[in-house]
Amino acid sequence: MIRIMIHTPVNLRGRMLDYLKNNLPDLEKNIGDKIALYTPHDPEYSLDCSEEWLGPSIEKGIVPDLMVTHASEFATLRNRVESGLLSDLAGRYANENPVREELNMLTDPHGLFYPLFVVPLAMFYNTKKIKEEELKHSWTDLFNEKFKIIFPERDKPLSRAVGAYLKHEFPEQFPEFEKRAVYEGSPTNVIKSVASGEYDMGMTNLSFALMAESRSISINYPQEGFVLLPQVLVWKKGADEKLKIIADLLMGEEMQNYLSEQGTWPTRKDIPMCDTIAYNQQLTNWQGWDAYTKAVSEFDKFSV
Repeated sequence: MIRIMIHTPVNLRGRMLDYLKNNLPDLEKNIGDKIALYTPHDPEYSLDCSEEWLGPSIEKGIVPDLMVTHASEFATLRNRVESGLLSDLAGRYANENPVREELNMLTDPHGLFYPLFVVPLAMFYNTKKIKEEELKHSWTDLFNEKFKIIFPERDKPLSRAVGAYLKHEFPEQFPEFEKRAVYEGSPTNVIKSVASGEYDMGMTNLSFALMAESRSISINYPQEGFVLLPQVLVWKKGADEKLKIIADLLMGEEMQNYLSEQGTWPTRKDIPMCDTIAYNQQLTNWQGWDAYTKAVSEFDKFSV
């Protein structure tokens, strides 16, 4: 049996699961084996509703054959290259299917990750509590002690990605931020908390923030660019080469168009790119996958 883990943002996960389920008969026929689809909240992978499933799957010996997930998940590994856990099938797939030019810096030189799409992460604020002239339009606005800040739960991938960025880029201000910031609830709950005026500013994925924009909610577009939450295809070491057809399906025009419509940055080159790619400074400053996962790991270990 082939195990596939789907751990993409919740607003995209349902559609992706349904899409794969609808194509399961053909996939199973072509692969020659049964396929089981999982999410992090399936009992086999998590007993406490945690967002972190990779560590437990290694301990139990049930690492999925193919993982469609947040790159931040691999911060669990001390060294993804030396772990011996991951296949270089992603690199071979990248040679056959290079990602679009705007995102080609995400091509993994070790061939372990294949970028499927990027979720931009953004700040948003209550316009009745914060005047625009009070903002620097920078991630450093989060350090303004006048503002009450709320993020989703600390173990959620988007909080880990933004927390890693803040800790790495602003090491002096970060400890004080950690004392003040509240990590609580889901991205949807965070939006509600800011919209109600309970908090002044929050953070979520850009598509949620755009949907929430109203008279009381506005996006704080940062001069440093949106923080990146890349979604990657990763194969377990020893995975069957035939599993590349699942990547073909997810890189297909239908799914990649859907991802673009949801405000993400798809990696297929012939799919329209959102205007928000203008805030791509963190792509131009990309330091590589190992630097990215190391920063997340350092955030995970940080405490005040």
